[in-house]
Amino acid sequence: MADPLIRWTAEVPALRRPVLVVSMDGFIDAGEAASNAAMFLRHRWAADPVATFDRDTFIDFRARRPTSVIDNGVLRRIEFGDLAVLVAKVPDAPHDAVFLLGPEPDMRWERFCDCVVDLCRGLGVEAALGLGAYPAAAPHTRPTQIVSAVNVAAGDLVPTAARVPGYTGPVGAQIVLQHRLGEAGIPAVGLWAEVPHYISANAHPSSALALVQVVAETFGVAVDTGELELAAAAHDAQVDEAVADHPDAAEMVPRLAAHVDAGGATQQVPSGDDLAAEIERFLSERNDQ
Repeated sequence: MADPLIRWTAEVPALRRPVLVVSMDGFIDAGEAASNAAMFLRHRWAADPVATFDRDTFIDFRARRPTSVIDNGVLRRIEFGDLAVLVAKVPDAPHDAVFLLGPEPDMRWERFCDCVVDLCRGLGVEAALGLGAYPAAAPHTRPTQIVSAVNVAAGDLVPTAARVPGYTGPVGAQIVLQHRLGEAGIPAVGLWAEVPHYISANAHPSSALALVQVVAETFGVAVDTGELELAAAAHDAQVDEAVADHPDAAEMVPRLAAHVDAGGATQQVPSGDDLAAEIERFLSERNDQ
């Protein structure tokens, strides 16, 4: 764990069969489901930061500009968004957690993956879970579907998550990392929440809750999600109200629900950008009140 591109800031405690949980922003995180799920687990399990990656190597500051704090005309500090490693002891679980959180690297993905593979070997990481979310033709009136894709070393790491039937297209650094972990013999699975496309620009607590539940199941431990469940119920009630006020939405949502109930796939997102924008505007206005 002596890679010069990783700066260790605290001593790492002894970890029991740790599992890496990855959530990096910058590509697809519909409804902020993955980032919110990761932050929820980080706080629920009281994860402590132990290292950061060298930001000058991996981050383009013109794309992700740091922020300043000025107080009474005095520049007090500059704040950077760090790509951080945190660890958590998970009570009553067979596994402890290692979190990799922060901005997706803007460059040198191959070098970044080498760093993470070495980090996993040094910490004894047994497996990895990558969290994500994408807009889907799914109704908010049904439980969030979680789909998965495993690397060549994973097998049935998360047996309850449906497998992605097929995909060819652009990916983020998390998928590249998942592949590289497989080449290194470390099982890894990508988990994606299917967020209703017509509300995917706003935070969607139900999708974050679904991801938390799958991660908890994989760790073999119960997680108190009462706070997240309340947020999900309140948000769904707001969406119900928004849908009821828009005839097109009131017609579309039951059709989506019937399609899902009949076992239909949720891959093709129907048109309706104007409708989605109107519902998202309604939700934003409600949240600002």
